[in-house]
Amino acid sequence: MQAANSSVLRMLSGQRQALSFLEKAALSPRGGYIFHGPDGVGKRTAALLFAASINSPSAAQEIFSLSHPDVAVLFPFKAEPQSGKESWLADLVGERSSYTLGSISPDPNPSWVVSIERIRELRKEMLYPPRVLNRRVVMIFDFDRVRDEGANAFLKTLEEPQADSVIILTTSRPFSLPATIRSRCKMVRFNMLEDEEVKNVLIDRGFGEDEAVTAADFSSGNLKRALLFLSDKSSVISEDVMAFLEGSLSEIDRIRLMEKLGYRAGLDVIIGSFMLVFKWVLRSQTGRRPRWKRLDSIVSNLSQRIPHPSLLENILLTQRMSGRVILNPTPSLFLYEYLTSLKLGG
Repeated sequence: MQAANSSVLRMLSGQRQALSFLEKAALSPRGGYIFHGPDGVGKRTAALLFAASINSPSAAQEIFSLSHPDVAVLFPFKAEPQSGKESWLADLVGERSSYTLGSISPDPNPSWVVSIERIRELRKEMLYPPRVLNRRVVMIFDFDRVRDEGANAFLKTLEEPQADSVIILTTSRPFSLPATIRSRCKMVRFNMLEDEEVKNVLIDRGFGEDEAVTAADFSSGNLKRALLFLSDKSSVISEDVMAFLEGSLSEIDRIRLMEKLGYRAGLDVIIGSFMLVFKWVLRSQTGRRPRWKRLDSIVSNLSQRIPHPSLLENILLTQRMSGRVILNPTPSLFLYEYLTSLKLGG
């Protein structure tokens, strides 16, 4: 058996608690692990690094690129069609590449799932020992997208763990997973990153300090969000929402905003923009201020307008509505309910 490569885990940014757990787990890896926490904080990266850490250093690059035959990866994807399979396979390969190390992880279409057919194929593969690696690694990203029948089929794999296989599941909604799955896995918590950690990672990736600082302000502790902000601000921040929050916040302004946004896609960006600002208003009460002048001006204005209890209600409301976005609500009705419920002061 070739020597393992536990030092590779040091490539994980932040997440000291998870890192400490994984360094110990890498000494004697076994069974299943659930990496859970908010989107964009390093769960997928940690899964790839952990997979490399328990195998030979010579296999690391193939593991990171998901090209090693002893590494199986499943993720949400559209259903396989009856015809036009060549095009579907090409799309599948393209989607798979977005899960490799260093890529910005995708936001799968809400209708996509991890198919039970692929889970059944995986169970058959796991009847045999790994071809090359010390340990076969199975990674299933966004396991909350596995339907009940798929979870039940996968449960049998967890109930019969193999000494030469390690299973890593990731999710941002751990309590949506069946209790039978959770009870058979070791839970590894991932937290939001500190702004300074986000900034440092961006600088390490070659971004200038000013743009790294601004992106960290908009990240909400989410490295993926920061990277998206730097590549395409409109994918993270709604200019219409920012302009609205700079205005008088009157009832007529709310109506105008609903008219602008009511038939557009991107409810996640709209809700995310409100949440970003409200959280900065809350942080400003402890002396923290964003370094981007426009955002700081909005935060300063809202800090004076919105009483603390109303601010907390707005944050809770925004969290609830954010959870409904995945259900594909009618945009106009969704925004009417949300905007008329916000408490923005007089």
